Amino acid sequence: MESLVGARASIYSVLGSLYRNEGVEKDSESILTVLRAVSESPFTEGIKEYTDRMITALQDHKDEVAREAHVLFNLPFGDFINSSMSYYHDQRELGMPTIMTKEIMCEAGYIKADFVSVGEDEAGIVLGLSASLLNDGHIQLHKKLFQNVIEPYIGGFIDAQFNSDRADFYQECASFLALFIAFEKSYFEFYLS
Repeated sequence: MESLVGARASIYSVLGSLYRNEGVEKDSESILTVLRAVSESPFTEGIKEYTDRMITALQDHKDEVAREAHVLFNLPFGDFINSSMSYYHDQRELGMPTIMTKEIMCEAGYIKADFVSVGEDEAGIVLGLSASLLNDGHIQLHKKLFQNVIEPYIGGFIDAQFNSDRADFYQECASFLALFIAFEKSYFEFYLS
């Protein structure tokens, strides 16, 4: 069971890096390491095809992937994709999901770094927070974060990537994320109900 928690934390960490500013540039080797492990030992049916395409893109076109992330998630015009869970809750920033995430961070004893300018409920932050909670043994707090912040709103974020004309790598990433969220829902129903 502990190895499953560690594997889940690694996947959350990779997803956090993929959706965090400059995460692709800074964490590409660790992202590739985890994606290769998932490719070798898929956790669910269908995940390998997305993982393999993501690996190829990151190995062969890392700069293009980083540029795509910047265009999709940082430039607030054109095909901009909002990565705030609050946006998918009620179409505004810093809403109820931000407050819930801050409360969970406080319970765990975490504080957002001063240099991080995005809200606590941004996809990269929430997914990275999930990894930290799992790694630090805060299983119930992670369950609370998943059920109250991630699961209700991540679908809108995934759909926005699927519907984007500029998303290429991030359509693969959204497919990976969708399969992982489905896995997590089953995990919570089976193991932590």
